[in-house]
Amino acid sequence: MSGEHGHDDHHDHEGHINTIAPFVFSLASAVMFIGLVMATAGENAGYWFVFLLGLAGMITGFFMWIQDYWEQDSEEGEELETYHDFWDTISTRKFGMWIFLLTEVMVFSTLLSAYLRYRAAVPDYDPGIDCGLQFEDCWVPAADVIRSHLIWGVINTFALLLSSLTVVLALYAAKNNNPKATTRYLMVTFVLGAMFLVLKLWEWSEMRHYNFWDEAHYGCDVTKGQDIESHCIAPKYADGFWIDTSLEGSTFYITTGTHGAHVFVGLIALAYLIAKSNKEGYNEEYHDTIELFGLYWHYVDLVWVFVFPFFYLY
Repeated sequence: MSGEHGHDDHHDHEGHINTIAPFVFSLASAVMFIGLVMATAGENAGYWFVFLLGLAGMITGFFMWIQDYWEQDSEEGEELETYHDFWDTISTRKFGMWIFLLTEVMVFSTLLSAYLRYRAAVPDYDPGIDCGLQFEDCWVPAADVIRSHLIWGVINTFALLLSSLTVVLALYAAKNNNPKATTRYLMVTFVLGAMFLVLKLWEWSEMRHYNFWDEAHYGCDVTKGQDIESHCIAPKYADGFWIDTSLEGSTFYITTGTHGAHVFVGLIALAYLIAKSNKEGYNEEYHDTIELFGLYWHYVDLVWVFVFPFFYLY
């Protein structure tokens, strides 16, 4: 269209947004993961270019999506014709979000079940048997590696759980036509999520470079009553605990890294919500975007409720 109808380029006759942004984002995601898998599998280094190309495509699709929805000021899909009574009780966007979260349940169920399967298959450390041999052949979990820094994991857990409350308060404020309170609660959610990521990256750095104990704690002497409960360091971790150090490291970093990536995506979405809320974009009539984001954020928090005891306590 052109002229006075130019504003309707991305809308149909009922006002619904027609955008190719989701398709671009999905296609770019596939390209990114293919490049990442092939590059980390030791294939041609050129696959890193494929990874970066896919990542650039994802960012492009994301900003296309934002541009298309930025001026929207009413519930999407209000005029959609319903073909079953069920669709009178749930919006198409909310239904789509639940389907998306179902696929996310599959992702984290796979990661956590893999951890439990490996943990059950590999014998645990037994101080009654040669320590050096046991540390090499038996499971030395991340929980034992980060025991002295457990307080930071506890703080992160409370921060993430508290952020679920602030999202609910933001939605409540929007429904009550209080844009300033909505913005404030969304900003608090952003700060809590950012704090979670910063502490997680710090923790990773500590584990990677092994800044937990001094050299006097490397290895164990069972005859002197020293074992992993006494903060002895497994010989295989003397140079740090990293993704390629052991099976324990691989499962820990892949699972917590995947969860951290979901938190990071949530922070990007929060930045958009804060910007739109700041221009009074959410109110009693239009607040479903905050509600849908809340479903995603609650899921991310719920996943951490399982990840934390699995890797930090067990």
